[in-house]
Amino acid sequence: MEQTLESVKPVRGSLSGQRIIVLGAACGFGRGVIRVLGAAGAQVVAVDSNAGGLGQLKGAVPLPLKGAPADGVRRIGKAWGDARLDGVLNLMPLRKPSEIDLNIEMLQSIVQGFMPALAAREGQIITVVARPDQALDVAAGALAPALVSAQAAFAHALKRDGLVLNLINVGEDAVAPARKAVLGLLQGAVGPLTGAQLRL
Repeated sequence: MEQTLESVKPVRGSLSGQRIIVLGAACGFGRGVIRVLGAAGAQVVAVDSNAGGLGQLKGAVPLPLKGAPADGVRRIGKAWGDARLDGVLNLMPLRKPSEIDLNIEMLQSIVQGFMPALAAREGQIITVVARPDQALDVAAGALAPALVSAQAAFAHALKRDGLVLNLINVGEDAVAPARKAVLGLLQGAVGPLTGAQLRL
């Protein structure tokens, strides 16, 4: 039965056995969501270029990202192969909100690098984008629509392979609902969405 976002909770064991990669994990949102995923029983692999930040994370296996971010993700994905992977949580847009080209390239790298592993599990890619604090921040304001367009194209092309892509667009006071939305999508508790944007 489909649940509302308000009813989604980190029920112990609800993600038991699932393996989730959190990309851009050393940001503040990453730390909080790793705790939520761990409480729900997921095995979390934390990926970030900030090796110091990775070392401070608890409840996750650290995996430092080396070199150019998109190239690093492709290398990790190639090395990962078809080992178990249920989802990739892409938090890079929270780290680099005004770099549209980089973020689209990152999304493409996630799809290309981890396609074998994700397709084998009918896995998910969930991207989290923050709305800009300043209404006139044109670059940051353009990021979500650009990523929505890119992921819609990927979602359409890859639906037959069972790969799901969704985006969570987070407002200033919506951090807790965003964590719930991540959990709900991974649990399958908010419906079978793909190519969707959840605005919180």
